[in-house]
Amino acid sequence: MKKMKKMIAVCLTVVMVAATAVGCGKFDAEGYVAACLDLLTKGETEQYTKLTGRTEEQAEQDYENNIDAMMEAMGELNLSEDLENNYRTLYKNIYKSAKYTVTGSEKMTDKDGYTVTVEIEQITGLFDGLEDEVTNRVMNEKDSLTPDITEAEVNELVFQIMYDVLNERMDAITYNEPETVTVEVVGEDGVYSITEEGYTILDDALIDTAGM
Repeated sequence: MKKMKKMIAVCLTVVMVAATAVGCGKFDAEGYVAACLDLLTKGETEQYTKLTGRTEEQAEQDYENNIDAMMEAMGELNLSEDLENNYRTLYKNIYKSAKYTVTGSEKMTDKDGYTVTVEIEQITGLFDGLEDEVTNRVMNEKDSLTPDITEAEVNELVFQIMYDVLNERMDAITYNEPETVTVEVVGEDGVYSITEEGYTILDDALIDTAGM
């Protein structure tokens, strides 16, 4: 179960793409941050392509690459293709449920860049007591397990049960009270990008994983 908990933490950490925006006239920092969030949580490409210069195909690939990054750790478990595909869909649905509003921006005085504020209603309840619930359900299945069960089969069982629990909880998803976070969008030679720290701040604020 310790391994399972570690895997959840790894898989649900968004490794956001290094999207950049080329400055042309007045840079729309608020629109840029909103477009990156819309792409990376919901797969929406329209504003992202306009503000970053990426093509539609590149934007769609950026979105899928982000999901691929979340799926990488699961490759070590030798899960069935069907179960891996189920998790891929689950991750997409979790992030599509994200609620956020970009509320403002200010130009930095000490460097070329902007501070952008985002109001986020954090997804909560998905992971509260998850390990205990999965453990209890696995224990309820122990009488049906054969002595020669393989590690791969155990992993499949555990992660199938975890998927079932998370999928059930998606039907009753809840949100914390709105919280405002601030991220930096920094420019270099007229090319702007959200800092790595900024992406970490956004990711931590989107989903509450403290109950795992």
